[in-house]
Amino acid sequence: MQSIHSKAALFALGCSVSLLVQAGPLDQAQQTLQQSHREGAQVQRSIDQLDRQTRENFEEYSAILRQADLVEAYNRQLSRMIEDQARELADIEAQLVSLAETEQATLPLLVRMQQMLEQFVAADLPFLPEEREQRVERLARLMDRADVSLAEKYRQILEAYQIEAEYGRTLEAWTGTLTQAGAQRDVIFLRLGRVGLYYQTLDSEESGRWSVARGGWEVLDDQFNWSIRKAISVARQQSVPELLQLPLELTGGSL
Repeated sequence: MQSIHSKAALFALGCSVSLLVQAGPLDQAQQTLQQSHREGAQVQRSIDQLDRQTRENFEEYSAILRQADLVEAYNRQLSRMIEDQARELADIEAQLVSLAETEQATLPLLVRMQQMLEQFVAADLPFLPEEREQRVERLARLMDRADVSLAEKYRQILEAYQIEAEYGRTLEAWTGTLTQAGAQRDVIFLRLGRVGLYYQTLDSEESGRWSVARGGWEVLDDQFNWSIRKAISVARQQSVPELLQLPLELTGGSL
């Protein structure tokens, strides 16, 4: 009986040893497979990371290329702008040279125009003497000023000539003081354009005119008192214009 139990125990022990022997290689294979899976997953993660990095690098490279194209296009445009500005600067320099040459020729002309105007006013009928002389003197000072442009000098010269020209087309009367033979008296002056300058006393009893030939005033015949009084009324717009007979004398200049 004891022998049967011993055999059974030996058989069970043998089976256990056999199972242990068979279980060892299987566990090792499973471990190897799991290790392979882990290593494969790690490799895949590395591949995915490299792929992302590659895409990021490619996108960055593409952006750099686009930026480089933009910079190159901007540089080309800038080069064209610089060339155009260089041409404009050359044109401006040429214009400045031409302007300087024009100014050198024009300024003496304006000075001569001012001198001619001064001579004309001095030789013309002596109406508004202070106003006209001051205008001429102001122009003379203007010609010497460096802070006034050539265009402004020309504008003021032209304006003075226009004012003088306007005197030749107007009829004007005003009250003023007549100095004659050292005596002064209030009279009414009458200017007929620039062909005649007259006066009449306030009582209309005496009339006279400026004589260019004599260089002074001369008394007119009483027959002209009414015509001059009527002309004064027309100049002051107190009566309608009409044909009048006034004594005339050639003046020393015209404009």
